Amino acid sequence: MEQFRKLKQWFSEKFQHDSLIYRIVDKTYHWLSSIKYDLTHSSSVKNAKQRRHFAKQVKNAIKIINEQYKDSEYIALYNPTWLGVANSTKGLFTNTVPLEQVFGRLKIRAVAKAIIKANIKTIIFSQIVDGWVDVLKKVKKSNPNVKIKVIWHANNFEVMSDYTWDLNKKVLKLYDEKYIDEFAFVKKSMVEFYNRAGYKARYLTNNVHLDESQMKSNKQTDFNRIQVGVYNANSRELKNVYNQLCAVKLIDGAIADIVPTNEQITKFAKMINLEHTSLPDYIDTKDLLNRCIENDINSYITFTECSPMVPLESFEAGVPCLVGSNNDYFQNSKLKSYVVVEREDDPVYIKDKMIECLKNKEEVMELYKQWKEQYDEDCKRYVKEFIED
Repeated sequence: MEQFRKLKQWFSEKFQHDSLIYRIVDKTYHWLSSIKYDLTHSSSVKNAKQRRHFAKQVKNAIKIINEQYKDSEYIALYNPTWLGVANSTKGLFTNTVPLEQVFGRLKIRAVAKAIIKANIKTIIFSQIVDGWVDVLKKVKKSNPNVKIKVIWHANNFEVMSDYTWDLNKKVLKLYDEKYIDEFAFVKKSMVEFYNRAGYKARYLTNNVHLDESQMKSNKQTDFNRIQVGVYNANSRELKNVYNQLCAVKLIDGAIADIVPTNEQITKFAKMINLEHTSLPDYIDTKDLLNRCIENDINSYITFTECSPMVPLESFEAGVPCLVGSNNDYFQNSKLKSYVVVEREDDPVYIKDKMIECLKNKEEVMELYKQWKEQYDEDCKRYVKEFIED
């Protein structure tokens, strides 16, 4: 494949891009790239147990569509195993349908047929999962009047991932081919960029609403024993886990709760002699909230971000949370000065920010309450405009 890429590059330099020979080489290259991608990712459905699981999820999605959403204005499909995307989708929309990967022509056809038969006006794909592109195309071919909209939760940094980049190429191509009518992004700067690049895009932003019965923190801070949650921050570079752990270490007597962790993070915590508790795997939102409320403050200071769920979940549970300066939260509010970290790679600065926030916790939580009232109204308006346009 690498040799063919070099050959394509050579053709690119020697021939005009609108020439027949270049177009043939270009299409062949993309065709081979798709085959390579499919072969690489087909391993996820090799065993019979996984195939049965995916088939069961397809059957469940079809049942929900048939029983709950006939003649509906819209439905929003989401992958329930992608916790951030799942929580985002359920926080934004009422008519939601959980659906994992869809493999095999019969399953793809069955999902598309159920959607068409239900006479739903707008189909929203919250991110794109394996098999959904084929479902999307079948729906649009069967009924060109159906509106197809895609929410892209990733940011431009994540095109470094082969998986994300491949999906990104596919959805933009589908828009060019008139299969997709509109995109939504959860970061204003991305909406502006894609509109200028010729793609119709709207703005959505994630939201969190906790059930009134869910516990809320009433913990009083003991500055001799501050507990800090560092969540959904694994060892991917963009999650910035190590600088956050260093900041906790700089607070005398502090303890970190880290979820998820791995061997590298555990070794690092031991190396800097940081007292901590941890779990090795991602956990569901309910379990995460139960850990959140045991902390004095939580930390989600990533290097790049769109519309993260953890900070809102933390605040809704009554615990302040620091965030990076790379999302759209807390703009035009005094709250920004307390919880938005301007220097994400500076542990000393982060430590000072944590202490300042905790010393003003009562004011911070009141500022969040005021900010959230307007934020809720804005979220409703964005969703309404996205569905009805």
